[in-house]
Amino acid sequence: MAENVERAPVVLTLIRSRQNPRCVLVDENLNLYSFDELRHWDYRRGGFVVIDPDTGEDITRVLLA
Repeated sequence: MAENVERAPVVLTLIRSRQNPRCVLVDENLNLYSFDELRHWDYRRGGFVVIDPDTGEDITRVLLA
């Protein structure tokens, strides 16, 4: 029987580029994610949190809106 194991959400950091108006999402392993991947991940109910590095605030719902 499979156990229901709760996993901690993946923490992504929003990185703003000074040269390019686009933003990049990175995890603790420096893997890059696009906003489309983020929306697909949310659709599949993956646990993640996006943090603004300047303020330390959770901005996940703002990005998915």
